[in-house]
Amino acid sequence: MQTSLLGRVWPLLFSVLALAGVASPAQATVTQPNGSIVPVDSRAATNEKQVYDVFKAADIAAGLNFKTDANTAPEVFSPLCSFTAEMLLKETSSDLAIGWYNVKPGATVAPTPAEIYVVIPVGSRPPIKITGQSIKDDPRYAGGLIGFALVASAGFATKYSERKWNTACTDVAKCPTGGNWIHSITYVSKAIPNAFYLGFEDGNASASAFNNDGDYNDYMFLFTGLTCNGGGKPCTVPTEKGICAAGVNECNSAGTVTCKRVNNPAATDGCDGFDNDCDGDIDEDAACPAGQTCDRGSCTTSCSGEFPCPASLICDRGHCVAEVCAIGLSCPSDTVCRGSACVSPCDGIKCPGTQTCRLGRCVDACAGVTCAMGQTCQNGACVIGCDCYPCGDPAQGCSKTSNICVETACVDRTCNTGEVCRGGQCVSSCSGAVCPSGQECQAGNCVDLPAVVIPGPTPMNPEEFGGGGAVVAGCGCRLAPDRSGSTPELWALLSALGIATFVGFRRSARARRS
Repeated sequence: MQTSLLGRVWPLLFSVLALAGVASPAQATVTQPNGSIVPVDSRAATNEKQVYDVFKAADIAAGLNFKTDANTAPEVFSPLCSFTAEMLLKETSSDLAIGWYNVKPGATVAPTPAEIYVVIPVGSRPPIKITGQSIKDDPRYAGGLIGFALVASAGFATKYSERKWNTACTDVAKCPTGGNWIHSITYVSKAIPNAFYLGFEDGNASASAFNNDGDYNDYMFLFTGLTCNGGGKPCTVPTEKGICAAGVNECNSAGTVTCKRVNNPAATDGCDGFDNDCDGDIDEDAACPAGQTCDRGSCTTSCSGEFPCPASLICDRGHCVAEVCAIGLSCPSDTVCRGSACVSPCDGIKCPGTQTCRLGRCVDACAGVTCAMGQTCQNGACVIGCDCYPCGDPAQGCSKTSNICVETACVDRTCNTGEVCRGGQCVSSCSGAVCPSGQECQAGNCVDLPAVVIPGPTPMNPEEFGGGGAVVAGCGCRLAPDRSGSTPELWALLSALGIATFVGFRRSARARRS
């Protein structure tokens, strides 16, 4: 609508209040090229309904604020598997249609009316809701991002959600910093998934004046079945640990994405190679059956005289570790001792298929994870499947079987269990895989080898522990009592366990070699 008195004096009033030290109302981050702050509340001047009058009850309850949550972003969107368009408010005498258009990367001219595909036609009055074909499935959809626009009609120019296509303020005296006029504002719904409110001003702007009152209530729409660029994809929450670090990108009120946690911490850790209680320690205090200890995510038989360690390791409190680990090297909890050094437990390991390395063991991060309709599990997090969300990499497409992004040549390829598609061909998942020691690749997965009973302290080659295609994953380093000062009672206990004899054997052999 045309500029009201309130709209013209609002920026001046705001400045006066600020200079006088009077607390100002909460302001949005939206600033026009001429410095005016929008949106404004025009109720007193116009007696019109405002955008906050038509917010959904759930969003009002969630605290959606028409000033502080107003933004110019996102300007463009990614369509998902569903779509609705609802006209919530119309406080203008114009009759304009609203439609979407394909965003063309690198375009230098605005979309024409012919390139804008109407979803709510001319003559519509609120409340009206259109539920139809997903834009993603529309044959006119080009496969990328989309924008929205009020289509030009009867003396009204087209107004775009993309600010760059709207009229620019080039009058240096009125707009010292320049820029395009803002004809639409966006609100990210706080309560409705994948939903955005868009409010428009329909008056034609010029090179020196906006010619609108800045309340954005001429047309107000609610669109669902959309996400912002980058939304819905897996991410890592930087402030979280363990399974709580698995997240999904969610659109925020600033028009960008926030990595939101999708897993809640468990009460305690289990022996599975995961930090289930999200405290930064993996498998701590995990319970195992009598005679077993938790080692790299699996309950294994504790080393002893009956179950000795490989020749290069010694038994330290039920774990086989390098001697330097047991007597002099203390590694951080997220590393293991391998070759007398503290290293990442997954160094050198290449897990097959969809398995990922956790604490030196290949596991399925999605085991036991159940996702909602339209979502798929990736790296332990439920995310929007690529059948609903476009793949960001042009070299990838959406697999029709897994609903995740894969190389284009594999989109239509279905492989048997234990196989993966590479270059359009199905090959064994074990091809090129390197399992940790204690695991071997079978049927496309690294699986635990059965326990081997070795009577007596017979030396064993560590490279044979796990067979070919494996790396010795090591074990968490810990400090053991100093054996040089150990009491006779301790050595008697070690002898009873068959450990002192084994250690003495190794020391004698080392002395002979020296």
